[in-house]
Amino acid sequence: MMHRISHSIRLFFKALHRKAWQSEHGSISVETVIILPVVAWALMASFTFTDAFRHQTTLQKSVYTAADLVSRASGTALTPEYLNGVYSFMLRINDTPLDVHLRITLIGWDNAEEEYRVIWSYADQGNTATVLDDTVLNAAYGAQIPKISVGETLLLTEGLLKYEPPFRVGLQARDLTETALTRPRFAPGITFLDPNAPPPPEAWCEFVVDACGM
Repeated sequence: MMHRISHSIRLFFKALHRKAWQSEHGSISVETVIILPVVAWALMASFTFTDAFRHQTTLQKSVYTAADLVSRASGTALTPEYLNGVYSFMLRINDTPLDVHLRITLIGWDNAEEEYRVIWSYADQGNTATVLDDTVLNAAYGAQIPKISVGETLLLTEGLLKYEPPFRVGLQARDLTETALTRPRFAPGITFLDPNAPPPPEAWCEFVVDACGM
């Protein structure tokens, strides 16, 4: 008798197990719970990487625009106020609450020392980086700058954006940078009237046309 009851119980639970295994009730909820985090991560990752790319391309456009504006001013003497205005214009192009910085440097070639020289350098007031000097110029950019002859100058324009991703999906906070090299449009050099700048190096007269008068 007990054996028959035990056998009936086993058959009952086996049938219940088979029915539960074959049942599809609630499967959509389970699949949603499993797949939703993956879909959410994919959406956030797509938004984050697209946002980073947008900031990078906008920064590039603003740097090239700033370089073009300054290079076309080679017929007149620049003032700190003018370059501050260029920086403000750059901020409007980027249109972001993130920190954006600008550094513009006019460089020449010293034939005697066979290295580049900083003629003048400007950095926005909020920039933690100092203005460029000869040591950093040759160490960081010496291999990238095309050769120029004595008397020529190049305008080195640098942009930096401290990017903060909206979501943590594998992309960490980083500095986005862009660099543009342009030649002065209408004169060998560009004069920068900065009352706070240190006196120009004596070597100017040796490698830049009319440098002592700039």
